[in-house]
Formats: sequence, C-alpha cells, structure tokens
Amino acid sequence: MVSYKNVVMLHLSVLVSVLLYTCGQVEGYHVLCVTPVPSSSHYHIAKGIVNALLTKGHEVTWITPYPDKAKTVGKRLNIIDVSKVQEAMKVISINDNSVQDLNILRQIANNFSLEVLHHEDFRKVIVETQFDAVVSEWFFSDVLAGIAAIQQVPWIVIGTTGIHPYLEYIVDVISLSPILPPMTFSYPIPMSFYQRLITTFVLAFTKFDIWRNTPSVEAMYKAEFAHLAKARGVPLPDFQQAVHNVSVLFVNSHSSFTTAQSLPQNVVEIAGFHIEEKHQKLPKDLQDLLDSSPQGVVYFSMGSILKSRDMPQKIKNDLVKIFGSLPYTVLWKFEDKIEGLPKNVHVRAWMPQDSILAHPNVRVFITHCGLLSSLEALHHGVPMLAVPVFGDQTINAAQVVAGGYGLKVDYSEDLVPELKMALDEMLRNDSYYKQAQYRSKVFRMRITHPSELVNHYVELAIETKGAHHLRSSILLYPWYQRYLLDQLAFYTTLLYILYVLL
Repeated sequence: MVSYKNVVMLHLSVLVSVLLYTCGQVEGYHVLCVTPVPSSSHYHIAKGIVNALLTKGHEVTWITPYPDKAKTVGKRLNIIDVSKVQEAMKVISINDNSVQDLNILRQIANNFSLEVLHHEDFRKVIVETQFDAVVSEWFFSDVLAGIAAIQQVPWIVIGTTGIHPYLEYIVDVISLSPILPPMTFSYPIPMSFYQRLITTFVLAFTKFDIWRNTPSVEAMYKAEFAHLAKARGVPLPDFQQAVHNVSVLFVNSHSSFTTAQSLPQNVVEIAGFHIEEKHQKLPKDLQDLLDSSPQGVVYFSMGSILKSRDMPQKIKNDLVKIFGSLPYTVLWKFEDKIEGLPKNVHVRAWMPQDSILAHPNVRVFITHCGLLSSLEALHHGVPMLAVPVFGDQTINAAQVVAGGYGLKVDYSEDLVPELKMALDEMLRNDSYYKQAQYRSKVFRMRITHPSELVNHYVELAIETKGAHHLRSSILLYPWYQRYLLDQLAFYTTLLYILYVLL
C-alpha cells in the first residue's frame, strides 16, 4: 500500500522537475542583435526579430539607433544606443539619386559599422560577455562578420530584402543563369534574351564590385577586430572564412511574392514575420470612417523616406483634384495640413497601416512599393498601385504587376495623369482584387507563422553549433571549381589536342 508520505514526495518531485524545466526554458539563450541602419523599415524588421526572440524567453542585447522605441519592446532586453548613425543618413537624397550610388551607400554602411565598433558599450560587452549567437543585418558591408567570428558563435544574417547577388556571395550561391532581374530594374519575368543579357552583365559587374572592394573591407576588419580578438584571448579568423561562415540567412521574401529559387537550406524565407497575427484596433475616428465607406476606400502612403509634403506643389494640387473627383473615401498619409480638402479626402500625419489594410472596405493601396508595405498589402489581399522611387521598390513593383494584382506608374512629371488612368482601371476592373485575394491566400498558407521560423532557426544554429548541415556543399570547393573553370580548361585542352592530332 502506498503511504501518504510517498504520494507527497512523488508530487513534490514532479513539481520540482517541472519548475526546473520551466526555469531552463525561461533562462533561454543570450543573443546579440546588431541592426544599426537608421531607417523606419529596417527598425521594424529588427523589432520583429527581437520580439520573436523575447517572446520565447531569450535574452537579447540590441544595438539600435532607436533606443527610445526599443525600450517598449519587452523585458530581458539590453539596449546599446547608436543613434549617432542617423547623422550618416543626411548625405542621402532621393532627389539627386545619391541613394542609388553604390559608393555612397558603401561609405555610409562603413560609417554605420564603425559607429558600432567604436562604441564604448559595445567594445565592453563584446569582450566581457559571451553570447550564444550574433544576429546582424546586412547592409552593403561585410565587416560586421567579425563580431560572430571573435565570439566564436553562430552568425545569423538578416537580409532586409529578398535574395540578391551580395547576399548570394556570403552563402556561396552560384547563379550561372539569373532568373530574376537586378533590384533596380523593372524587367518582366520571364525575361527576354536582351534582358537576360543585361542581367548577366549586371551580375558579372556585381561579382567584380565585390572583388574590387574586398581588400579595403578586409583591412577594416583586421584593424577593428584584431585588438578585440586579443582582448578576448581568441585568434582572429581569416576575413574570407569569417564572411562565409553564415549559419542562417533570413531573407524578407516569399515565393508567393517573388519567383521560387534554388537556394541552400540555410537561406530561410520569413516574409511577413513582422505582421502580427491579430492586428491592432484602429482609432475610433478611423474605424468609423472606414466602416461608413461601403463604396470603398483608397489608401495612399509613400512610406517614411519620401514624404508627401516633399512632393512638388503642382503634383500635390493635382492629386487633391483627382482624389476629390472619386466616388470613394481617400485616406492620405500626409505630414502637413492641406487647406480646402474635398470632403472625401482625409489626411493624417501617421496612419496605422497594417490595421487599415486589414479593413475589408479598402479597395486600392497607392504605395511606393517598399517591401514591408508590399508584404502587408499582400497579406491582407489589397491590390497595389505602385509608384516606385528607388532601391528594391522597382523590382517589387514589377512583381506586383507580373502577379496581376496591381499596376505601376513612374514617379515623374506625368505622375498624376498616369496615376488617374491606372486608378480608374483598378477600381473598374475587379480582376486585380480577385488576384490579390488569391495571392493573399497563398502567402498565408504556411505551416507556421514566420516569426516561429526565426526562433526555430536561431535555436537550431546554436544547438547544432552553426547549422553546418544546412549549408551549401559548394563551400567545399575552391572558387575556380565552383565556376567549372578547371573543367573548361580540361575540355579546351582536350579539344585542342584532338584538333592537332586529327
């Protein structure tokens, strides 16, 4: 017969086991997250990563240019303030196309990296604290690979866009036959012979650009990390070894938005991970406005970098006229007040975009086609009228048009009349809405929410000491074998010998 004492001891042992397990789970891992790019979209991507890790009980040390915003994210969060990097962004101007200049972007990226590497708190924590993994965003510089290298922990990279040649380089993807156009090109898919010819040339130039700039980045890597490695008592790995030692690459894409590609298994698509499964409630005035617009709503926002107030005055005046002529409610993210607005046009300096797009009465989203905005519209099944300005917005717009759930107009002097024609077409033809709804269904049909993938792969990289089993085997071959140059030399020599003998 089981005694009362034995039963009590059994329950106590079970309780202790559960508590010990729970404590182990709460303890979690300590992850260093390095995201110094002072951009609203980059912040929201970083916030999504940090949120996902904190939700699972991990501790995060976050290097961010937005410390005040970051403080509200959650507990077990340590913040290193690098807000001074915002000064570097002032040299970028959309109007003079400096944002398209690779040399300027690379200079800015190096400044971001140096601000982090010279920060007193960073230098202290990187020497005195042992992290379990380093998560950092890629932005036109590979120098931050040294952080994970001297910590001797897995390096998880965040690609804030889809995959592109610079990201392919660090995970050793060999693209002998490019299927996607360059980021700033609006070529359709599939591309014509001429377009593929240009794309191949751009890809070759990108490889040359990486080769050309590697010595200067390597010199910076050695100069910045040699002392830190010595202070930690570890050897400084070779630069190429550090750059290609990527455990996991998160890319902000999904095959429902882009084209499916053959990629190593350590390249993980997490598009939509920043979108909450339950969107926040709208402010009452906006909720009432949207609810009382059964005829439909047109939502217009050009993102955080190109502000509507910076548009030429004539374009703003003409937009007010065409919006006023529509039999729809228009919500316009506009940073200043506009006098004499038509009754159907409503402006706000800030709009809860995800919650607006989730409302069933929204018919069209006029957007710059930034990636986060595009993915939010795709998630909610809202057709897009794209007005791309720079960067990946061009290829994002091309994907929208190719998918049949939107149209594109150029940001130029003819913007307003072209926008009016495209808007009329989209409001009249419901095929765009139907296709957007279909794409939304495909985008959502995943085995789990993308934020769960973030935790899964970060934990996998830590527990398997680098997730080497997911990496491409191409890493085992020298560069000339990767591009089949040794076989080309063999067959060329063989043909020459046969030619001479015969």
